[in-house]
This record gives sequence, structure tokens and C-alpha cells, in this order.
Amino acid sequence: MLLLQRHVSALTVLLVALIGHSWREGIALRLPSLYSMRSSITRSGEGAMSGDAEQSDAAHGHGWRGMSSSTDFERIGLLKDSQKDFTDGDDWTIRNHWALLVAGSSGWFNYRHQADVCHAYQLLLRGGLRPAHMVVMMYDDIAYDIQNPFPGQVFNAPGGPNVYDGVRVDYSGADVNAATFLAVLAGNASAVPPGSGSGRVIASGPYDRIFVFYSDHGSPGVLGMPSGSFLYADQLVAALQRKHARGGYKEAVLYVEACESGSMFEGLLPPDIAVYATTASNAFESSWGTYCPGMTPGPSPLFSTCLGDLYSVAWMENAELCDLSHETLMTQYDIVRNRTSRNYTYTMGSHVMQYGSLVITREVAGDYQGMRNRGGGGDHPDGDAASCRAGPGPHPSPSPSPYPSSSSFSSSALTSTSTSHRRDDVSAGGGDEGAVRGAVGTLLRRGGDGDDAVDAAAAAAAAAAIAAGAGTQMDTVAAGEGEGAASREDTMQGAQSWRGRRQGRRRRAAEAEAEAEAATATAEAHLRMRQSGSLEQRDADLAPLRYRQVYGRTPEDRHEAQVALEREVSRRKAVDAAALATATSLLNHHPELTLKVAAAASLAAAKPTNAAVTTTTPGNTLYSSDASNGGLVTMLAKELTNGPMGRPAPGRPLVDDWDCLRAMVAAWGDVCGPMDQYTMRHTRLLANLCNAGLAPALLAQSLKNAVAAGFGGEGVGGEGVGRIF
Repeated sequence: MLLLQRHVSALTVLLVALIGHSWREGIALRLPSLYSMRSSITRSGEGAMSGDAEQSDAAHGHGWRGMSSSTDFERIGLLKDSQKDFTDGDDWTIRNHWALLVAGSSGWFNYRHQADVCHAYQLLLRGGLRPAHMVVMMYDDIAYDIQNPFPGQVFNAPGGPNVYDGVRVDYSGADVNAATFLAVLAGNASAVPPGSGSGRVIASGPYDRIFVFYSDHGSPGVLGMPSGSFLYADQLVAALQRKHARGGYKEAVLYVEACESGSMFEGLLPPDIAVYATTASNAFESSWGTYCPGMTPGPSPLFSTCLGDLYSVAWMENAELCDLSHETLMTQYDIVRNRTSRNYTYTMGSHVMQYGSLVITREVAGDYQGMRNRGGGGDHPDGDAASCRAGPGPHPSPSPSPYPSSSSFSSSALTSTSTSHRRDDVSAGGGDEGAVRGAVGTLLRRGGDGDDAVDAAAAAAAAAAIAAGAGTQMDTVAAGEGEGAASREDTMQGAQSWRGRRQGRRRRAAEAEAEAEAATATAEAHLRMRQSGSLEQRDADLAPLRYRQVYGRTPEDRHEAQVALEREVSRRKAVDAAALATATSLLNHHPELTLKVAAAASLAAAKPTNAAVTTTTPGNTLYSSDASNGGLVTMLAKELTNGPMGRPAPGRPLVDDWDCLRAMVAAWGDVCGPMDQYTMRHTRLLANLCNAGLAPALLAQSLKNAVAAGFGGEGVGGEGVGRIF
């Protein structure tokens, strides 16, 4: 008994000493809150919280902090040195943080993609990620390109720092391909081809977080790579599912900058594998380049190319300016979405989307982008609290990609009257509140560089209208209640009741004014952070030629650039014409395809007549003698080439048979040469054909017919096809 008492006394002394040590070190010994435990569990279908609420929760330390951090456990020797990493902001069980940064393009015209990746490397390094846990894949050909006015340097923003300095590139040149990317992501070093790069992979475990950032060109269902084949959506999602099943991570976050990048996850990424993905655009639209020559702010006059991509610089400049130890992923999404959509007007901007396990958005962004990024970084002004709050506009509500109607499918329809925008208005709040908040984006489109500019006065007026509207409604209710009370209790309360009501109205007016001032400050901060313009990804590729055409050093240089620009524009038109001619040929020869396209376009009477297809040669069917029917077939051909045809849609991916899509891409390559970063836009046509049940061999034959009929431009045919396409 005496021995037991001695042991108890010894344990008591040890505990007191430990608490005293912890107090001196500033460690709070407390259990994780129920909220943080609930946040760490991935639930299917659970919606994300608002940015302001998330930021408030993080600021009050709702996560497993204090004694519940890995750093504190290191101090008392419960973690080995090999397991140490920076303190996670939400989960003390996290041991390591990993990052995979990929630029999927090459060439001076695509400067911005590698600049994005270099910037991301510097940002994560400053945030505390270990270089040994970051894998960089980029072609690495722009720093010393002959057109680079600053050899050995890369910039991602006008007047910004050299983001190339110190970047350790693991895979460059031909080693940057889809197969190597999948091996690196899987952590499978044996699958990396011998002699490829550093051989390093994402060797993460069940207590690790992963951050993946990709920047390049994309198209429906695929992401580009500078070498080899495309990265297909089903391959990416399957790799994540396998890694999750093997316990290869605890949670993962993917940021994807590419055209139609929403198609990589729509209907594919399940919510139960602890992966959260956000994309620069939905499944139907382009993403945008920025900091291009002629923009304000823009690059040095010595530069002939765009420095960055709109979505990419939006999230990275946010990460530099704001405190990521408090800002949640949901708040960052809100801010990035505001900027990328041009304050929810979607003119010269795109719909930033969310997929997967949205409960992860409750966690602080520093868990993935570095807890040491606490604001005030970069060379950007006004890194105050207003810049780190969501701007005015529809409250971001995760939603599936907008599905444009077949009768109005166009880029303008996507950027002005999208279903997503209307859905956001409804989700912003009940009744009139949602309508008022949704109207803010429209009020902001005034002044400056045209209809697309943001007017701070309009933003202030919109914010004041919302606040004043709420105050007026409250005053009306209070006045009504006051009148009833006065009639019943006039003799009892008299002047005292009147003074109380007056004070209440003054208090509510002061609160409404404070809210309006805060909203105005936020709007002005976001206005200062916005650039005057942006270019669609595929148009941004032409910026160097357009620049040289005007500012070339010699008349010969300007003329050469003009000729090259005209040749490239003609080539692109030839590609589009050949794709449309192929679709027309298939419709003329396969009535069952016509019926399916007509049904998707809600045109039940689109079946061609016999007169329209009574021709002797396949090529001649492209020129129907039936004018009315020919116009109808042409319309259906455009729908087949560019229309969504019902895919992707909520819960439905771009295509069901991904092997068919790969075979279609191969068939195109056999006839026309490999798809490049412009030609790849026509994977939508190929996906539509797969969904309609057509065989890849039929596509190949129709492409040959289109070339034989003269489509594709001068010199198309035989070996010339590869050069044109």
C-alpha cells in the first residue's frame, strides 16, 4: 500500500512538472473540441460552410491545437525525428505535408504555366513545406529561352520577384508525361522509367496531407502534357482511389488550372476518398491567362508573353497576402472565385468549381499551402483584412457545372446567363436576400476599362443597399410594434418607451452603417487587386505573335510575326472546319446518330430526308442539295462538335467509356497527327461520338473524307495533314 502511494505521488509530481513546463512553453493542455473531431471525419454529401464562419472558427482555434499539435508531441518525445513536419492547423495526427506541382506545357508561348508552378514552389517553401516533400514537374525551357529578356529568371506578376530562383525541378523535358505523373502521384518509384529525373515520388502515408497543383491547357476529359499522351480524367481519379485504398494519404487537395477543367471531376470524383478538388473553370468553358502585354498591370515592355493565369495567380496572391493559419479553404475559394469570375459577372473570367469531399473546406488553407504563410508576403499592396474577406456577390455554394441549353450553347451564354450563376443567387439566402446579393455582381459592371470593369462606388452603393434594406425592414417592424405598444401602454410608459425605440433605431442604423463601411472596404480592396483584363487560354498563346507584330524590333521582324500569326489563325480555322465537316459527314451517313443528336438538342424533326443523302460519293454528302435540310444538318453538326449533348451533368461524367475516348483520340492522330493544345478542344466531339455509340474507325474514315473534300485548309491531305493539325 505504501509502495502504491509512493508511485501515485511520483506520478503526481511528474504531471505537475509537465504542466509547469507546458505553461512556460505556452502550451494549452486541452482535449480536441467536438467540432474539430467532427470536421476531421469525411462525410458524403455534406455541404461546405461559409467563408466568414470558417475564418471565425479558425481564428478561435477550433482545431486540434495546443497540446493537440505534432510540435508539442515532439517536445515530449512522442514523435520520431523522421516524422517531424510543420504543425498542422487542424489535426495533430498529421505527420507530413506533400506537394506535387505540374506544368503540362512547353515553349515560350506557354511561359505562364511554368511561371505558375515556380511561384507555387516558392509559396509552399515559405509556408514551411520541406523541399524533400515537394516534387516539381515542368519542361524547364523558358528561363533560358532565347526570347527571355531576363535569362535565368521567371516572373509570375509584373514587378514581382524571380520565382525561378532555387526551384528544384525533379522531372523536366520528355520526362514530364502522364505516365510519370501517375507514378509520382501513386508514390510508386518502381513505375518511374529508369533514368527519369530525380526519381522522387509522393511517398506519403496514412497520416499525411497532399497538395497537387496543375497548370496547363485542358479540354473536355483531358489535361495536356508536353510529352506523350494526355492525362485522362478517369486515370487521375482512379489513381487517387487506389492511393486512398492503400492508405497513401489522410486528405488531399487538388487545384487545377486548365480549360474545361471541371470535366476532370464532374461525375467522377467520389466524396468518400478524402479528396477535395477545385478547378479554374467548369466543364464547358475556357480558363484565362493574365498579366499579358497591354494589360494594366502588365509585364515589362521587354516581355512578349503572358506572365500568369488568372485562377492561379488569384489563389497564390491570396496565400501571400492573407494569414493561412486562419483562412479556411472555403474562404480562399470564395475570394479566388470572386476574382476569377470578375466579381461574379463572368465576363473575361470563368466559373471556379468545387468537387469531392467538401467537408475539407472547413480546414485552414495553411494545412496544404504552409502554416507559415501568415500574410504580408509578395510585392502586392493593401494586404489588409479587407483583401482577405470574400467580396460582394453571390455566396459561393458548391454546385455542379452549369449545363447550357442546346439551343443557346456558346461562350457568351456561359458567361452571362449560366445556370450556375442563377443557382448561386438562390443559395445565397432565402427570398429577397438571395436576389439582392445576386444583383451585386451586375451592379459592379460599370466604368473603368469598359463594361467589364468594377466600380468601387457601385460596389459601395450595392453593399449599402443591402445593409440599408435590412435596416429599413427592421425599422418598419419596430415602428409597427411601437405603434401597437403605444396604443396599449401609452399611459404607463410614455416618453420612456419612445426613447427606447429611438435608441433601438439609432443602434440598428449604426450597425447597418458599419456593415456598409466594411463591405465598401472589402469591395475597394478587391478592386485594387484586380487587373484590367485577361485572355482565354488558347488566345493567350497568340500573345507573343501579336506583340511582335506591333512592337517588333525591325520591319522584317514585325512582318515575320504577322505572317506567323496569320498562318496560325488559318490553321486553327482549318482544324475547326475539318471537325465540323467530319461531324456533318457522320450525320449524313448515320441516321441513328442524327436522331440521337436531335434528341439531345430537343429537335425531334431533325431526321434527314432521303433526298439529302442520295449522293454517290462520301465527300459529296457534305454538300446537300436540300437547302432546308442542309441547314438543319449543319446546325446539328455544330451541336455534335461543340455542344454538351447532356454531358457532363450532375452525377454523370463526360463519357462512360473512357477507352472509347482514348481510341477516338488515337484515330484522330492516325489521320491528322497528334492533337496539340488547340486541336485538343475537339475532344468534346470525340466524347459525343462515344456516347452516341459510334466506333473510332468511323471517325477515321470521316476525317479522311473531310480532308479529301478540301477541308482543313491549303495543303491539307496526306503528309500535309500532320503539319496543319
